[in-house]
Amino acid sequence: MIHQLVERACLAVTARPDARWSSDQLAHIAGASPVQLQRAFKKVLGMSPRDFITASKRRRFLETLKKGGRVTDAVYEAGYGSSSRAYESIRLPGMTPATYGRGGKGAEIQWTSADSPIGRILVASTARGLCFVEVGLNDRELVVKLRDEFPLATIGDRPSARLGPLVAGARAIASARPVPPNLPVDIRGTAFQWRVWRALTRIPRGQTLSYAAVAAAIGQPSAVRAVARACATNPLALVVPCHRVVRTDGGLGGYRWGVGVKKRLLSKERGD
Repeated sequence: MIHQLVERACLAVTARPDARWSSDQLAHIAGASPVQLQRAFKKVLGMSPRDFITASKRRRFLETLKKGGRVTDAVYEAGYGSSSRAYESIRLPGMTPATYGRGGKGAEIQWTSADSPIGRILVASTARGLCFVEVGLNDRELVVKLRDEFPLATIGDRPSARLGPLVAGARAIASARPVPPNLPVDIRGTAFQWRVWRALTRIPRGQTLSYAAVAAAIGQPSAVRAVARACATNPLALVVPCHRVVRTDGGLGGYRWGVGVKKRLLSKERGD
């Protein structure tokens, strides 16, 4: 019964993401009260009806662009009031378009590292913001990974003192402490990856979502495997918190930096 309520509401929103949905209107279509529908969405999808509407609008906007539609048409069909609102919906906090080509071509990258409760952390940055965050055993291993990620970039030979605030932010996350909002980010990714990564940044510290819930949050509930791949290719350990995504049955699932690290991060964030 509860799944049917959610399904009816989701089908209506997916068909008309541009509509100005009110809580009462959507609840009437689902055959429930607004409170009942809110609780059903939280239980089944781990999000509110409003979050699903937002995700559906983002999906319609990006799909129209992908098919070759004009930006103005994509904005109208998705129900956004302006192009700036549409682009804001797919932008990561602090994100700027990547300033380098594939393999880091044309990029000048500085890096630094520090100890943390989950191991050695390396952060790397272009002039615009973070482009790589990695967890490992030692600096030598971490720098090798950085060079593998950006084989065509100009990478500093020594740690940079100017990246202190960025590595402090990464260490704070590793220690389950609050971090400054909107850390500057400069990363490459597909539109789909950005949508997943943005959704991950919205998972509150100390909480988790399933891969299925993240897929629903970006308006593509059938893209669970693709969401898992986007998590696995996340270039910013900790800052884009893919460790907060778990299996539907509550199991930890995989983690690029090791399941043990994922378990420790979640334990710290929950205050265990």
